[in-house]
Amino acid sequence: MIELCGKLVRDTLDELLDPATTALVVIDMQKGAVFPGGAIGDSGHDLSMMPRVREQCRAAIDAARRNGVPVFHIRVENLPDGASSPAAWLRALYTASNGRPIDLGKLSVKGDPATEFCDECLPLDGEPVITKRRPSAFVATELALLLRSQGIESVALVGVSTGGCVEATLRDAVHHDFYAVLLEDAVGAYDTTVHDAALTVMRARHDICSVAEAAAVWDAARGA
Repeated sequence: MIELCGKLVRDTLDELLDPATTALVVIDMQKGAVFPGGAIGDSGHDLSMMPRVREQCRAAIDAARRNGVPVFHIRVENLPDGASSPAAWLRALYTASNGRPIDLGKLSVKGDPATEFCDECLPLDGEPVITKRRPSAFVATELALLLRSQGIESVALVGVSTGGCVEATLRDAVHHDFYAVLLEDAVGAYDTTVHDAALTVMRARHDICSVAEAAAVWDAARGA
């Protein structure tokens, strides 16, 4: 611990990722986000990072489960034909697509099989699933309430995409007064330049570690 403004503040990775008060938040590991098919996969986006991300997310989930760290699964789910997307948000999505032919009316649409979780990241019975309609998993959802109800003070984050939903959720975790740690080798994007730039920003402003480092903290704390 360090003392800041007269308050004890967690400082080391062991403190930040204490399994007694940490949850793993898995962001948007849905089939349409990590495989061909669906609005993203069929729009020319680069999916080359996704096999690694799937495996690293699976490793993070396995480490959390064996050490009693709660796993929260986040999914994005939009209403058909842009019903949950006002004009300003459609503009943001259109800009983020960077000229790729994404059908915004079919992007993560409720009921589409592409919105189901990939096999590597399937929730177990009892693990919370949070549905969102914006990049941050905290916007208009019950994530913060459910985390606090379980005594969670820290979140470890994995998933997609690095400069979009992952970064938005990481920032909002801090804004909601949670300690937040990015597991940087378990995130990915559809553009290496955006991925690298986002990691540069997050490394400068947030706590970062690898999946192996987080797993080592959890295993050691639980005596594994």
